[in-house]
Amino acid sequence: MGSDETSARVGGKTGRQWVLLSSTAICYVIANTRTGSVVATVLDDACQQVWVADCYGGQLGHGAVHQMCLAHLLRDATYASEEGDAGFVPGFRIRLLRAPEIGRRREAPKDSTLAQYHADLERQPNRLPAGTMPDQPAARRLFRVMRRDRTDLLRFITRHDVPYINNACERALRPSIIFRKVTGGFRAEWGAEVYAAAPTVIATGRLHGLIALADEAVIPSGRPRTEGGEQLSEKTLRVYLESCREQR
Repeated sequence: MGSDETSARVGGKTGRQWVLLSSTAICYVIANTRTGSVVATVLDDACQQVWVADCYGGQLGHGAVHQMCLAHLLRDATYASEEGDAGFVPGFRIRLLRAPEIGRRREAPKDSTLAQYHADLERQPNRLPAGTMPDQPAARRLFRVMRRDRTDLLRFITRHDVPYINNACERALRPSIIFRKVTGGFRAEWGAEVYAAAPTVIATGRLHGLIALADEAVIPSGRPRTEGGEQLSEKTLRVYLESCREQR
């Protein structure tokens, strides 16, 4: 399972829109916090085998183990390199670039070969954080992350079902980012709730080959309420879902 978040404007205040994504369901949540409590509330004590996310603290600790998103690490390494670090980052980038190359062709080698790749790559990053702390801020942050989470760097090599990047979550959030830039956000909380509920229904149904309006079972029973406390009618929600489907 993976997660990611982006900013959202609700009632003139900046909140966060989260997406939680697995092979069987996609869930969107708009909240006023970026802490991990949002994910914990959605999961309701359920623990996933592997959690794929970046290294932000709010996205850690929700699975039995964590797989770091290598795309985020490469981006952070680029920032550190642009700041002028010539000690830690160059060697780290070389080793990090080799890992996705193995990930892209991991279906072909035998499990024993992948285990050798894993052991070799794991030895190399372990030597890097043993050096001196870099001077540049971006390099220091990356250095600390590798000291803390280096065991979460290469879990994907020996597990074919674990992705090495979190691009699926970023793609799932892209329409919301465009929506925020075009509209500026939501005036009321109930609007944000409806907006989060609609893509949750549509995207999860799409994973199972369903269209949201074709099956009563996929219409959420706990519908959002207006500012006056009235529950939105099923007709109103259906109209909204229909408009979302037409815009796809």
